Formats: sequence, C-alpha cells, structure tokens
Amino acid sequence: MEKESHLYATCSAACPVHTDTREYVRRISTGDYEGALDVLLEVNPFSSVCGRICHHPCESQCRRQVIDAPVGLRLLKRFVVENTREYRIQRRKKVEPVLGRKIAVIGSGPSGLTAARDLAMLGYKVTVFEKDSMLGGMLAHAIPRYRLPVDALQEDIDDILALGIESRLNCEVGKDVSFKDLRKEYDAILIAVGLAESHSLPIPGIGSDGILLGIPFLWDVANGSPPTLGDRVMVIGGGNVAIDVARAAKRLGPSQVIMACLESREEMPAWKWEIEEAEEEGISIMNSWGPKAILEQNGKTTGIEFKRCTRVFDENKRFNPQYDESVTTSLDVDSVILTIGQKANLDFLKETTVGVDRGRLICDRESCTATERGVFVSGEVMTGPGSAIQAVATGHDVARAIHHYLETGETLKLPQESIETIGELPAQTAARARKFDHIDVRLTDASQRIKDFSPIEPGYTEAQALSEARRCLACGTGAVLAPSAQCAGCLTCVRICPYGVATVERTASMPAQECLTCGLCAAECPAAGVALARFATNRVKETLESILTDCSAEKIQRPLVVSYCCLYEATSRKYLREQTRSEIEETGILRVMVPCVGRLGSIDLVSPFELGADRVSIIACHETGCLYTGAEELLERRIQQARRFLDEIGVGGESLQFFRTHTSAEESWPQFWRESKEDLRATSAA
Repeated sequence: MEKESHLYATCSAACPVHTDTREYVRRISTGDYEGALDVLLEVNPFSSVCGRICHHPCESQCRRQVIDAPVGLRLLKRFVVENTREYRIQRRKKVEPVLGRKIAVIGSGPSGLTAARDLAMLGYKVTVFEKDSMLGGMLAHAIPRYRLPVDALQEDIDDILALGIESRLNCEVGKDVSFKDLRKEYDAILIAVGLAESHSLPIPGIGSDGILLGIPFLWDVANGSPPTLGDRVMVIGGGNVAIDVARAAKRLGPSQVIMACLESREEMPAWKWEIEEAEEEGISIMNSWGPKAILEQNGKTTGIEFKRCTRVFDENKRFNPQYDESVTTSLDVDSVILTIGQKANLDFLKETTVGVDRGRLICDRESCTATERGVFVSGEVMTGPGSAIQAVATGHDVARAIHHYLETGETLKLPQESIETIGELPAQTAARARKFDHIDVRLTDASQRIKDFSPIEPGYTEAQALSEARRCLACGTGAVLAPSAQCAGCLTCVRICPYGVATVERTASMPAQECLTCGLCAAECPAAGVALARFATNRVKETLESILTDCSAEKIQRPLVVSYCCLYEATSRKYLREQTRSEIEETGILRVMVPCVGRLGSIDLVSPFELGADRVSIIACHETGCLYTGAEELLERRIQQARRFLDEIGVGGESLQFFRTHTSAEESWPQFWRESKEDLRATSAA
C-alpha cells in the first residue's frame, strides 16, 4: 500500500476525538463491520451514544457537500454498532491494574467514563463514584428516551466496565463518602460531575406553584416519574436542553407547549434540525422575548409576562441582553419550565482546599487541573455546556494528564492542537463529480411520535448503509506516483483524468486535495507507476496467485471463472466477505471484489488466464451507477485491447466477458456466473 497523505480529512479534523472517518467508512463499504467498530471504539468509547445523538460536526465538514450532500456519518456509525453486537461482547476483556496506583473518578458521564477507560487500559485501578442508581450522568438521566434508548447507552458503559473498573452507585461524594477520605485513599482524583443543575430567574412570582427547572424535569421524565403539568406549558430557553424539555413535555399530554427565548431564530443555540423537529411536533417558538414576571393567583401560576429583547450579545460577542421595557406581552399558562443555563453541584468541595469561585470550579484547562495538587477536572464542569463527543475528548485529555502526573509527579501542559487538513474540495473538481442522492431516513410521523417516548428515528438498513458508505470520497487517499516509478512524462494521466487534476512537470503529480480517487490514471499508466494510496491497485495478480495457490487445482470444479465485481454494487455483505477455499473449489467461481472495476488495468484483465482461469468475467455497475466519470468508457476500451491480445496468443478474446448489472447484485451476479460456465461447457462440448 502506498503512503497516504499526512493531511487530515476535514471530517476527521472536525471530530473532537479525530475519528478516522475514512477508514471506518471504507470498512463498511467492504462489509467489514467488525473492523469498522474497532476503528470507532479506538477513540470513541461512546460510539453507540454518538450514533444516536451526536451533532455530527464531521458531516458539517464533509467535502462531498459541495457536490450534493454530506455522507451520513452519524447513521453509518449507528449501523456499525447495531450490527456488531456479538463481536462487541467478544472483544471485551479485563485489564489487570498492574501499576499499583489508584484513581477515583467523581461522576460517570462521558468524560469521566472515558478517562476511567483510558486509565484502566494503562494499568491503573479506577473507581467511579456515582450519586445515582445508574452510570452515564446526563446521558442516563437527562436525554429523553426517544433520542437515546437506555440499551444504546448501556452498550457503551458495559464495554468500559468490562475493563475491570469498579463503580460505586448511589454513593454521593460529600454525603456517603467525604472528599477528604478519597484524597487519603487514592493517588489522584478526577472531578467530572458535569452541569447537572439548572439556573433559576430572579423575577416576581418565580416561587409560585407550577414553576419547574429543566434538568430536574428531564431527570424525572427519564426515570419514569414525570411531574404533573398543566394544559398550557411554557419553556424558557433556546438551547438544546430547552428543545429536549419542550419535546418531552409535549409527550406528557398538554394541549399547548410554547418556547420563548431571548435569541432571534438565527441566534438560537439549539441545533437547527432539533428546532425543526420540535416545530413539526406542534411546539411554537417566541423569539426575542425575555421573561419579566410570573403571573399568579393564590400562589398558583396563571401566566407569564414578557418584555422585548432587543439585543442578546454586545459588541464583543459577550452575553449581555438589552430590553425594551415598554414592549411587553402576556400569555396564559399553567406550567413554566426554566432552561436558561446549567451549573455544577460542588457542595462536596466545601471545607476542602479545592478552589471554587461563585459556584464555579477553578481549574486550568491546559493541564485539566484543579487548584489542589493531584486533583483533576474534565467535562462540562471545566469547559461549560457542550456535546457528548466533546466531553469524550476532554476525558482523553485528562487521562493523559493524570498518567503523566502519576509517572513523573509533574503537571502536563497539554500541547495546543495544530491540525493541517486537506482543505476544501476545489470548485472545478466538484463540478465534474457525479452526484448521488444522500440516503436519508424518515422520522416517525410527528402526530405519532408525540404519543410516547419511543425512538423516533430508524437506522440504516444494510443496503442503505452500503450505498451511503460508497458516497465517501476517501479524501486524501487518491492517486500517487510510486517512489520507484519511472515517469516518462507521456501525459496519459493528464489526458484521461476526468477531473482535470493530473499534471506533468518532469513527473506526474496528482494533488491530494483535488483527486477523487477514481484510479483511472493508475489503470491507464503505461509504466504502471501510479497507484492509489488506500486501494491495492496494480496488485490484483498477487492476490489471485495467493488465493489460487491455497486451492487444490484438482478439486476446483472446472471451468474456473475469475469474476471481477464492483463491491459498490453489493446490497449485503454476502458477497463482500472473503471466500473460503472450499467455496472456490466447489463452485469454480473466484470472485474478486474491486472498488470500481474501472480501476482494473490491462494486466489485471489477462493475468488470471496465466494463473489457470478458463474465463474472466467483469461485472460493472448498472449504467448510471458508477461513481466515477468516464470509468466505463475507459474500461471498455481496455477490454477490447485485452481481447485482441488474447486472440493473438490463442486464448480467445471471447474468454474475457463484460457484464452490467441490471437488477441487484445478488440477483445479477449468480446469473452471469451461470451464463459464463454454461457457455464454456457448450463451447467445450462443441
């Protein structure tokens, strides 16, 4: 395999843990779902969670979006974890705590558990303290079940616990065990308690019956004990938590749920798709209004008065709302749920030397340290509100910092990350690329999904996942000139490149940021000096030789047909998996899966005959299915050249066949194989 570009793909760079997106998508496309899971779990122990609720920054930076639409990376991740459950259980193993040092983790959200996992894998004895009855933090208690089913979260947690990590549930630090006692027993302590409490508002009437706080509300709903709401519910806030609160409230049966926030629609911090889904469910949104007072009668909430918000942020982009007190409006409501911000409960640090200032933990983000030596911090209690995958990233960081401290006794200043990406896809390249529809999934109809907390989003089917995976451009893994190649400057690559990428100045050059990995230049290069960084071009003969050497020539059911098939046509991994020796011997069919048969060079077309094949069948995509512009025409030209050569050496050009699929691969391929063998037998009989 040739050396790949050192540049990050933009999707991987955008992921807070830099998941190797290209690699796990490539493995999906080849039917290696277990290998894809290995890639995911290497950096993201919460892959099941992220397959459900991640805000997928990788997709927002997918270079395919300038061609048609981003690749559905989040749903591909979900497909992998949902189709490798048995393998995932098998790969779990305990790691012995060989280093003899003990670490306490306070809080069991994604940051704390990620750090616990990393430290356990290094050989530390790790104990997680969780004040509630289930691990997972906000993921377990504040994400509505229609978004994140319990079993999806539990898959990730079970992986982590399998390493040998101890968990102490229903154990609140500061109440059931003191922080000072932990300091005596453990060599390092990680505070990863998150932001599990909601802010209130200092406005008239805030103490009336019918006022609720957002996080406790979600907590109660997730744990099966929802509070009683009135028929008209007002949710204050415009962030993702507010959306979750409003949508959860809607499922509890009120006739009206309204959101009100300071921000304009464009300024709302909630994800755009979450806002749209909420509106589909009948939730209305009042933008640019701030609560002025709760209206009450006999201590019970009857309504809310708003004042117009004229500005949320000042000239320096700092939160500093301004109001026009003369513009007001009032609504009759029975319940008000406040989701205007979150804070951490740090009461357990009272009477300790760990610094807390006005309810905020004092910490150094560069070293993930608190003010007391040996005490570390990660997750939202350090960074402020963020996503699950961002919390996972801080978990990795703090594990590195703790390991360094326990090894050296010194504080580790985490290096500032500098990532060089491949950059945007040039417009001229994008304009020449073929467009393929993004595989989307339809949510449950809004009228149905508001009836309960059942999951609302189906995952990909296998056929959908394979189709979506093939849309990946594998950015940065395209054509390269082999180090030992002798480029003659013949300009073949320049003439046949469908994207106008290749240039020749003394030697050929295919800029990584422009190449779309079609491989046509590799197939056409007269000197076979061009290869693809990620795909084994120019090595098909070696692969065939290795496979056939392992088979018994006497046992192969003649005639032997070597069939080149486009792996992008498969709708299941039935044909993507590697054949066994007995399958080849019993069927007389050796299939070679190629990521686009248009990449086959002339040597690939004729070398099977040298190795003992009776016939070679090339099965291409249906007429509009090929990913690569011009691939079919060039392939057909090489086939004609190869046929002339086979005629000249007495093998016969008719021994090289070319087919196009007309239905699914699973239906078309066996039909073509039968035709090849029947035709050969008829020819032999004649």
